[in-house]
Amino acid sequence: MAAATGLQPSPHGSPDRSGRTSPGTGQSPVRGDVTSQDWRRARLWIKDVKDPWDPCILTLDGGGIRGFSSALILKRLMEEIYKWEKKLEEQEGTPTRGDLTELTHELANDDLSSRSKLPASADELLPCHYFDFMYGTSTGGLIAVMLARLRMNISQCLEQYRIVGDELFGHRKSIIPFMTKYRCEPLERAVKELVAKRDLGHIHPWDEEFRQRIPKMTDSIISRSTAAESDSPRWNPDAPRVCQSCCLTAIHNGTVQRAHLLRSYPHRYTRDLPAWITPYNSGADKLAIWQVTRATSAAPFYFEMLEAIVENEKRGHKDGGIRENNPAGAAYSEFVSLYPKKQKPALMLSIGTGRTSTSPDGFMSALPWPFGHVTLLRKMAENISVIPHLLVKYTESEAKHEEMVRYARGENTWYKRLNVSEGLENMPLDDWTKGKYEGKVVPGGASLSRMHEATDRYLSRDVDDQIEKFVAPKDMIEQLAEKLVRVRRARERLGGERWETFIGRGLRERMVRQTIETT
Repeated sequence: MAAATGLQPSPHGSPDRSGRTSPGTGQSPVRGDVTSQDWRRARLWIKDVKDPWDPCILTLDGGGIRGFSSALILKRLMEEIYKWEKKLEEQEGTPTRGDLTELTHELANDDLSSRSKLPASADELLPCHYFDFMYGTSTGGLIAVMLARLRMNISQCLEQYRIVGDELFGHRKSIIPFMTKYRCEPLERAVKELVAKRDLGHIHPWDEEFRQRIPKMTDSIISRSTAAESDSPRWNPDAPRVCQSCCLTAIHNGTVQRAHLLRSYPHRYTRDLPAWITPYNSGADKLAIWQVTRATSAAPFYFEMLEAIVENEKRGHKDGGIRENNPAGAAYSEFVSLYPKKQKPALMLSIGTGRTSTSPDGFMSALPWPFGHVTLLRKMAENISVIPHLLVKYTESEAKHEEMVRYARGENTWYKRLNVSEGLENMPLDDWTKGKYEGKVVPGGASLSRMHEATDRYLSRDVDDQIEKFVAPKDMIEQLAEKLVRVRRARERLGGERWETFIGRGLRERMVRQTIETT
């Protein structure tokens, strides 16, 4: 695809003689120190699609109920994507067939070529048609699973988030300090029902047969030194595949040991892994989808940790946010190890759950309590053991963002982050206050309205030089949308098995057949 040849006209002002962009009148949606070179790099990145199959990556922070804000940001992105799909179709025509809506049971026998090139609304677009990988921690992991592994649209995701939020946080289990406050059964039940309804298999790894051929490599150091000599199949970056999900959890056996990745794809590390890359566990654990969502969201003081048998070993899993609340670093490490010949992905979008203050919120609200009840000691000890790690939740997310900005040399090309800057700072992770939402008084309505209003303000405001490195959130959304649409259209133009597999053609039939063969 042809690249832009020069600086494009900008609604935000024009470069002055110093090379900086002057905002013109009023507030500016761009930083005052952005140069013409910065703009040129940004436009080249947006328009130039060198390899259409360079991966597009989405990462989602943990944040309890505040993950609703992350989903709202994604909804705005999908709306902007829809605008760019229509705009580029009008300008350039349809690349080939325009298969933008997922096959469902009702549409399974439809002639795709007879349907409209675009769905009726942005709500029908699937994020899994625009991203190759989705990484999430805690409730960010839940969103990643819904959008990638279960291939839902964003409206379905938001509705399910509301349902789960009410079932989880609407009924408190315990008020005893250091004891879990809520029951985990509602989340388990909701995810199981979703999995049955989506009919895309119940095990998290997509290709279980392939996964079983990968040797157990639990020690990352061993895997770095020996995996290269193994006869097991390597990850093939050019193989046809659908969008993948990966959830971060924390392995627990009395003390928090390490972050652990629950992948839907197979992976093992090679000997030539760069020294600066963090090696996680290898392989894709054979866990049910409901177990993965429970494992990544087992927040201390909120839910009991998930205990599961993995390769004949009993293992405890807690909220991945204890170790890495912002999964962007893990996602970048995975990219480098999966695509060693690539210098950077096509795009990595990191979405937060609202900037937090360092004052206590739900995770630090429990006060020390005497160990007077022997029967409670074990559960209390499980939670107390993670207290030293909880401050990570308030500092690591933005620190990881700054680290990624350094890797990407700014936010004007492949790495970008969206994170509500004001309005959610002191919102407890389990806030579920009754109030008005969308014109009706409903359970959790006040909490939902607060997140919706804060997110809308964030996505409408101009640039904040103390936060943004390049442009205002609304302009970043537009840049992301144009890039994602150009990549998708370039892939469709290439066509072939890789494209057909990526959009999910025949996926349900293959999953049903695989289920029948393994039962």
